[in-house]
Amino acid sequence: MYNNQITKGVLLPINFQFKKFFEHDNNLDKTLTIYEQLTKNTNNETEIKHFVQGKLWQEKTLPYRGKITIPYFMYIDDFEINNPLGSHASVHSISAIYYSFPLSDQSKLINIHLAALIKAADVKDFGNDLCFNKLIHILNDIEVNGINITTSNGVKKVHFILGLFIDDNLGINAISEFSRSFSSNFFCRFCKAHKTVTHKLCKENNSLLRNLVNYAEDVAINDLKLTGISKESILNKIVSFHVTTNYSVDMMHDIFEGICHYNMCHIINYYTNVVKIFSLDLLNYRKQNFNYGAIEIGNISPIIKSTHLNNFHLKMSAREMMTFVYYFPLMVGDLVPEDDNVWLFFLNFLEIIQNLLSSQMSDGSIFHLQQMIEKHNSEYVLLFNDNLKPKFHLLIHYPTVIKYSGPPKHFWCFRYEAEHKEMKSYAHAITSRKNITLSLAKKFQYKFSYSILQSSFNTEIITNKIHVNSSNYTQLILRNLNLTSDQFMCYSQMEFKGTTYKVGYFLTNFIDELCLYEILEILVIKKNYKVNFIVQQIEIDLYNSHLKSYQINKTKNIILKKILSPGECSGPPVNLHELPNGNIMLRLKEYYSD
Repeated sequence: MYNNQITKGVLLPINFQFKKFFEHDNNLDKTLTIYEQLTKNTNNETEIKHFVQGKLWQEKTLPYRGKITIPYFMYIDDFEINNPLGSHASVHSISAIYYSFPLSDQSKLINIHLAALIKAADVKDFGNDLCFNKLIHILNDIEVNGINITTSNGVKKVHFILGLFIDDNLGINAISEFSRSFSSNFFCRFCKAHKTVTHKLCKENNSLLRNLVNYAEDVAINDLKLTGISKESILNKIVSFHVTTNYSVDMMHDIFEGICHYNMCHIINYYTNVVKIFSLDLLNYRKQNFNYGAIEIGNISPIIKSTHLNNFHLKMSAREMMTFVYYFPLMVGDLVPEDDNVWLFFLNFLEIIQNLLSSQMSDGSIFHLQQMIEKHNSEYVLLFNDNLKPKFHLLIHYPTVIKYSGPPKHFWCFRYEAEHKEMKSYAHAITSRKNITLSLAKKFQYKFSYSILQSSFNTEIITNKIHVNSSNYTQLILRNLNLTSDQFMCYSQMEFKGTTYKVGYFLTNFIDELCLYEILEILVIKKNYKVNFIVQQIEIDLYNSHLKSYQINKTKNIILKKILSPGECSGPPVNLHELPNGNIMLRLKEYYSD
C-alpha cells in the first residue's frame, strides 16, 4: 500500500525473453561465433576491444569453465512521463530497468530490452531490497541453472552472467547503496578517498581502492558519513556480481555533461576575458557559421552567453557538447598561439577524449591515458585555481575500468537513454495513469513479439529503392571481386549496422599512416549480402598538431580507386572542413596512437 492505494510494478518474463531472443534467427550461434573470435586470442599482449576480453569477464567465468556463458548488461534510470513543467511532474516518474547483450549490435534500440518497470516513488519509499528482490532471484536462476536454447544444432544450455550494472553516477550509487550525495565525505564508489583529498588527487591511489574486505568492514561500521556506504547492497546477492567490482563508467555524463562544461567554460573565459585573444561574439559567430557537414549538422548547439560561463554550464546536450569540443580547434585554433598553456591543456584533454572513444586499447595506450589524465587534473588545478570536481576524480579510475571492462564507449548511456524516448511516446498516447507500468510493459511486449515474428531480428542493411543506381565501375568490380553486374546491387545511400553511408561521404583507415577515401558507390553482393564501397583515395598533405587535424590537398588530388569493405574502415564516416584561410582539414573520429 502507498498513500492508501495499491501500487504496482511490472517484472517482465526475462527467462522467456532471453530464450526467444537467442532461438530466433540463429542468434545464439551468431553470438557464440563472435564470442569465440574475441576470446580465442585473448592474452596479456592482445589489445582489448570488448568486455569479454577484460579481466572482469575472465574472473566471472572461472566457475563455468567448459560451459556456455554469455554476458549481459543491465541499466536502470528514471524517466518522466508527464509534462516536466506541469502540475503532475514527477508524480508518475518511472524507474525502468533495461538489459542488452554486449555481443549483439547495441547501436540498435531493438536490441535493448525491458526487464522491469516500477514507480520511482516506490523505490524511494520502500527501498531497493523490496523493489528488486524478485528481479535478483531471476538473475541468479538464469546464471546458475541456465536456459536451454533450441538451435539448429540441438539444445544448448547457456548460463547468462550479469557483466555490468550501468547508469549515471547517482543512479549507480543509489542502487549500490553508496552515498547519494556527491558533496559527502566519501562519494566515490571505486575508492575511499575523502572529498578534500579528491580536490587535488590527480592519480589513482591503489591503497584506497574499495575491495571485498574493506567493503565488509565498512558495512559493519554502519556509518554513511565515515564510509560512504549506507548498507549492504541487494546487488551483492547476485552470484557473480559485487558492487566493488562493477567496473562501469559513463562517458556521456562524466565527460560530455560534466568535465567538458567546466573545462570549456574556463577555457572560453580565459581567451575572451583574460588574454582577450577573441571575443565571445566572434566565437559564437564562428560556431554558428562553421561548416559542420552533413553528418554533424543536426548537433549544432545554441549560442554561448556570459551567464553560461559564470555558471560553468553551457546550454548543450551531451551530443551537442561532443560536437562542439570536437570542432573547437578548427573554430578558433588559428587565433591561438602555439605555445599557449591553456591551449596545450585543451589539446591534452582532447586527446583524452579521443583515447576514450577508441574501439580498442593496448596496455601501452591505457598507461598513456593514465599519464594524460594525471597531467589534465594537475594542470586544471594550477591553470584555473579551481578544485577538482567529483567527475574529475572519477576520471582517474577510467584506466582501471578499461583494463577490467574494455573501452568505455561500449557501455555508455547514450543508447539506453534513447529508449526512454520510446517509452515516453507510449505514455503520451495513453490518457490514463492507472497502473501505467503495466500499460507500458504491454506496449513493449507487443513490440518484442513483433520483432520475434519478423524473418530477420537484426537486419544489418537498410536500403531504399530510390537509392538504387547502375554502376560506373563494372570493370573494377569484375577485376577485384570477380562479379558481373547481375550479381550485385549498387546504391547511392544505405544504412549498415546503424550507420548511414552515402556517396560523397569520407572514410578513413590506418595502414602505417592515415588514408582518406571518398565514397563513389556502395555495393551489396546478392549472394551473401556483403557490403563493399568503391572509393577514391585522396592525398593528405600533413598533420597539424596545433589543430589536432590533418590538412588535405586543396585540389583533392586522387591517388587511386579501390574497393573497401566496412571492416577495413576505421570508425564512422567523417567530414572535411574548409577554414577561412582556404585550408581543407580533417578531424578524426578514431584515435590512432603513435
